[in-house]
Amino acid sequence: MPMLGGLDEHAPTGWLGPRRYFIVIDDVWKEQDWKLVKAAFPENNNGSRIIATTRITGVANQCCSNSGGQPYQMVPLDDDASRKLFLKRIFSSDDPCPSELEEVSTGILRKCGGLPLAISTFASLLANKPHKKDEWERLQDSIGTGPSLDNDGNLKVMKDILLLSYWDLPHHLKTCLLYLSIYPEDHKIKCKELKWKWMAEGFLDRQWGRLDEVAENCINELVNRNMIQSVDVHFNGTVKYCRVHDMVLDLIISLSDEENFATVLNGRVCNQFPNKIRRLSMQFSGKENNGAVFAIKETKIYVRSLTTFSQFGQMPHIVLVDFHALRVLDLARCYWLKNKDVKHIGSSRQLRYLRIRSGEITELPDEIGKLQHLETLDLRYCYFLLRLPSTVAQLRKLVRLFVSYGTQLPASGFWSLQALEELRVRETDDPVRFAEEVNESGKCNLRYLHTSEQIAERLFCNPCCTYPYLQVLKIQCGFGMVPRGMASLKNLVKLCINVKEFDYEGLQVLMGMPSLANLELDIIRVAINEKLIIDSDGFKLLKVFRFHYTLFPNGIEVKPTGGLQLAFAPGAMPALRCLRLDLSPMIVASNFFADLVVEHLPGLAQLEVEIDCYEAAPGRVKAMECSIEKATNLLPKCRIRVRKAFERLMFKDDEEWEDVVTKRISAKKGDQKNERVTTKN
Repeated sequence: MPMLGGLDEHAPTGWLGPRRYFIVIDDVWKEQDWKLVKAAFPENNNGSRIIATTRITGVANQCCSNSGGQPYQMVPLDDDASRKLFLKRIFSSDDPCPSELEEVSTGILRKCGGLPLAISTFASLLANKPHKKDEWERLQDSIGTGPSLDNDGNLKVMKDILLLSYWDLPHHLKTCLLYLSIYPEDHKIKCKELKWKWMAEGFLDRQWGRLDEVAENCINELVNRNMIQSVDVHFNGTVKYCRVHDMVLDLIISLSDEENFATVLNGRVCNQFPNKIRRLSMQFSGKENNGAVFAIKETKIYVRSLTTFSQFGQMPHIVLVDFHALRVLDLARCYWLKNKDVKHIGSSRQLRYLRIRSGEITELPDEIGKLQHLETLDLRYCYFLLRLPSTVAQLRKLVRLFVSYGTQLPASGFWSLQALEELRVRETDDPVRFAEEVNESGKCNLRYLHTSEQIAERLFCNPCCTYPYLQVLKIQCGFGMVPRGMASLKNLVKLCINVKEFDYEGLQVLMGMPSLANLELDIIRVAINEKLIIDSDGFKLLKVFRFHYTLFPNGIEVKPTGGLQLAFAPGAMPALRCLRLDLSPMIVASNFFADLVVEHLPGLAQLEVEIDCYEAAPGRVKAMECSIEKATNLLPKCRIRVRKAFERLMFKDDEEWEDVVTKRISAKKGDQKNERVTTKN
């Protein structure tokens, strides 16, 4: 409950009014927090309910004090469930425990007391150890005698197990895990950004391999050891988002405080400021920590990392100057930042990672070129930043550059960014020269490119162009046709492309990409007799295919030939695991799903269909739903999800749709007639 300081207790009362409501409030820490929350919700005698969770018995009793109820105690796992979870995590199967480990396994489970986190964490620790009785007994003796409560009401055995798992980590993993103490409770952490920060801090050694691969291994190792939890996973199995369990977060915050590794300012965790702040996490929830600004000014020459999680207007103003040791500066929630607040950013000469998110910044100072060690510059959410200064070309160690769609990148000097591997840009002052500069510089290193069709057309206009390391390509807005130069992208793994006129040659270009594993294809019009047949000649490694063909936002378009048909031939896409179709029933064939032949995709594990109801006739929508149901009966082992989008914009009946279509066709003919008359005159 870190954000309760900013809660207006009268706000919910107004908009809930006489409504019946059901509210869930997770992890209440203090009795006064509960009193504040309770006062914010009206008692309207309308059958409303509030569920609160807490780890503290006194808070639980306070929650039930006015209702006459009793706190619900979570029931531990029984012996069978505990044993199954334990063995599954260690041996990755349902195989029985070796006889020589039976007795010690029973003793370990007894100490875990049926707590799922304790069982899975201890099992994760044992999974990385020799399966020997003496080793298991040694670890068993390292924890307490059972799930007794400490003075804070927390389970001591759980702390013992987590601490044991922490000390078993290699040194660099301890450091990486401690860094997670800067994130708020229950925060969904984007692993890609976390890895960039680890690299910027110098936690990883280049002798171990490419730093991004080493960082990825660290994420996987922490997940396997149950120290962090994966929340979302990419199509290739890498972790996209992760989260830290509350009890693990409590532990690493405590360890971080002891070692003065990081300082968290949120009004609850940190009551005193150390003499030297190394890493600072600002999680303000109101007026707490009024002495923060003074403490930061006094110790800022030691600060290596500054990260903000505060909402607008809740973080005290800090002048970003003379942070000489700063390596990571993440201002993702400082919406109030203005041009003057970043004018001295060049004084932080050790900066490796810089992210700014502000709707007030319109320009960056020229002295940003002084950041000679900068590796990541993330300005994606500076929507009103008009142009980057030309001094950006001086950032010779820049690996990642991300700017907003409206931000113009100077083409001159771009060739000097020899280390650049990831680029997101839509606007440039000279697209032709920009393409030439990219081809002279970063083409050998570029691995990720998110750009516009204006730039991409010039980058891939030549069939002989080569970007040997390019793995991810995302193109904003639509190509006229698929550029033939893209056929040379032999190592491309993911492609997101929008095509206005999709033809047979374009299909052959895509099918000719041998490494393609994830394809998002958004088309406006098909020029192949309204039929797309995917045969067995390409897409050998494709695992994820998203096909988008809808009306939104273009409006009604009547197809004279009956609509688009997509079909899979025998042997097509043999590796496909996930298929997503975003379709409008008004512009695809009426028998689309009957002729799709999904049974030719035997490895398909997930099918998602989004029906675009924008300006659709209800009868067509219903017919598509029925055809989907019939087709998916052929996929008994496939997980299927169907949803409707823009349902509110669907016509009320088929007659209304026919009337509107008739009127629009008449209006279009009238416009064409007037145009011919005007041309003749």
